Amino acid sequence: MTSTPSPRSGQTILDLALSSKKLISDLIPIERTLLVIGNKNCGKSTLIHKFFDKSEKPKPTLALEYSFARRSGKSLTKDICHVWELGGGLVFKDLLSVIIEKTKGKRLSVVLVLDMSKPDVVWSTMESLLKEVKTHLRNIPGIEDRNPIDVLNIEDKKYMLTLPVPLMIVGSKYDAYQNFEPAKKRVLCQCLRYVAHTYGASLVFYGLNDTALVKQSKEMMSHYGFGTSYPKKCVFDSNRALIVPAGCDSFDKIDDQNSVGTIRSMEKYKNLFASNFKQMALEVSEHLSNLDPLNDPNYSDPLVDESLKQKQEELKLFVNSYEKFLNTKDSTYKNTS
Repeated sequence: MTSTPSPRSGQTILDLALSSKKLISDLIPIERTLLVIGNKNCGKSTLIHKFFDKSEKPKPTLALEYSFARRSGKSLTKDICHVWELGGGLVFKDLLSVIIEKTKGKRLSVVLVLDMSKPDVVWSTMESLLKEVKTHLRNIPGIEDRNPIDVLNIEDKKYMLTLPVPLMIVGSKYDAYQNFEPAKKRVLCQCLRYVAHTYGASLVFYGLNDTALVKQSKEMMSHYGFGTSYPKKCVFDSNRALIVPAGCDSFDKIDDQNSVGTIRSMEKYKNLFASNFKQMALEVSEHLSNLDPLNDPNYSDPLVDESLKQKQEELKLFVNSYEKFLNTKDSTYKNTS
């Protein structure tokens, strides 16, 4: 005959059940996902390598690359951060749906990397990619607001259009930014801060060769990738590298010169940015030709390349012969008519 062990130390059956449930939950790792996007050659792969403490030089991202990292967290097992990188700028933007639909927006954060050495495509890239992200998020049935942020200025909430998932904006290549005129720096910072605050995003500047900036970008990515605390400091000075955690900024700080009766809007800051940094049209077709695998040295194969070259020469000879035949036929027809 067996007997049920009695609860110890005054514990009830319910207490034991709850503690058993907590023990089981502690054995399950927390998984989060970072979706890293941005224009081509903006430094996405390098940023990810720094986050993972990898020393080797990253290879060009062809379409959608996956990597992951583990870290000891509050549970008894190591938490997991899945990282997906979208390559090619806007060329493969349709692939965003793959990750967004896969995660259903759960524990998903978007990292938007903007190349500050190319300010003439910064706003166009940012606008296009954020529009694409919002479209795919909108298509998820029953998605709820998974971007809870504490806004210091409560009045700002009614003017914010936060994404349903957390967003981190990274201004890369800080060394190029340092060469800008002070007036240009102020405009760029003002506009990016407005976008970040409107969308409930964090904003941080990053430079590959600056140890301090690498550290603060890793801390920010760790917050979104592993749930660690925010970096402790905030920097709003345009003469320094910005670090603005979500919610700590305010519209009044961004534009203290805003006159009475003037309506703050994304269009206003878009025009302000474009008046200082003329925006170029983003030609996706040009990117597509640059991404042709036939021209990519990563796919080089001597035997295949030689065979392809021979076939192309044979095709060229055939086309030339066929054109001569058509010209001869046309000439014969004219002489007999």
